[in-house]
Amino acid sequence: MDIDGLEVFEQAEEYGYSWRWDDPRGFQSEILWNREVGYLSLGTRIPPGGWNHNRLDTEQWGYARTIYEARTAVERYVSGAAAKP
Repeated sequence: MDIDGLEVFEQAEEYGYSWRWDDPRGFQSEILWNREVGYLSLGTRIPPGGWNHNRLDTEQWGYARTIYEARTAVERYVSGAAAKP
């Protein structure tokens, strides 16, 4: 899927879904969604290093009870990341 000019790869996972993209700030990013608990976590890395994950603030990003809510949160997050130099 394309979000504000960034190619974002969506993949079904055993626990939910993941979305990965090359961040314009010079690193790779991914958001993981766990369908059982509704949490979204953001991972970043500078290749070839490993991923560093943190749960996104539920006050700002909320919980995603469905894949549609998760996609909406991913689109909001990536749009903000794409706007940063």
